[in-house]
Amino acid sequence: MRLFSDSMPFFRANFHTHTTESDGRATPEEAMKRYREAGYDILALTDHRKITRPDPSLIPEGLTLVPGLEIDYNHLDHQAAHILGLGITRDIMPDWKADGSVQEGIDLICSGGGIAVLAHPAWSLNRPETIASFRNISAVEIWNSVSTVPLNGNRGDSSSLLDVTAASYGWTAPLMGNDDTHRYGREFTLGWTMVQAKENTLPDVMDALRKGRFYATQGPQIHNIEAGGGTVRVTCSPAEYVIFYSARVFGRGRTVEMHGGTQAEYAVHPDDRFIRVEVLDSAWRSAWASPFPVEWAE
Repeated sequence: MRLFSDSMPFFRANFHTHTTESDGRATPEEAMKRYREAGYDILALTDHRKITRPDPSLIPEGLTLVPGLEIDYNHLDHQAAHILGLGITRDIMPDWKADGSVQEGIDLICSGGGIAVLAHPAWSLNRPETIASFRNISAVEIWNSVSTVPLNGNRGDSSSLLDVTAASYGWTAPLMGNDDTHRYGREFTLGWTMVQAKENTLPDVMDALRKGRFYATQGPQIHNIEAGGGTVRVTCSPAEYVIFYSARVFGRGRTVEMHGGTQAEYAVHPDDRFIRVEVLDSAWRSAWASPFPVEWAE
């Protein structure tokens, strides 16, 4: 099993963005311009309960705009549930019920031609059993820049919560990193998603998202992950550590000291159940690959 192809490029993306069409501080045109100038290739404007559709002539050259929105449920027994809808092909809001269930919202996004992404589950105080109850989730945010200091408590990283959910319930989903920017300040461009697609076009980007060809990062690069013969092999940009997470509390060889190295290996144990790879660079920035079952490494 190889997570990525050697024949397709990666594109830098942010799939969680707010503008003045909801509670953001930049207009859609300003947001698109700022992301393109920051080196982004793909952007979704995910205003609350609204698909923002700027004039196509104002989309900067080289930027692919993914139609999106965010629906939110904020009174779920001391939890919230925020769901991104990406690639939606019709206006679903006339059919959305604010007092409906989260699953109804997920299903509505899917019926509208989009994919559903669970946003910032640690910030939302989601419980593992809550996350595991969701069906048809195509991705989940392991990192969300606005969900940490100075704008929030330190809940931007959802990795531990997602590991507990995977170990307890077998629930996994591909991992995204987004900045969820509102103010376009210190949270802007602190986390993003690298998408491997044939070309930087909306059909190819959506195909990559549906097939899980992406990883989350704050800067480090994951070139590929290969699994087979009981071993997982990682190639990446120069790293300080590569960490292999699983369903086991203890695991020999789980943390590999790299000190600038670019390759690491891990011998899989059958009780691991799943493997999730994190690459940590010398500046303590992370890249997170999506979890996969140990059967892929057999």
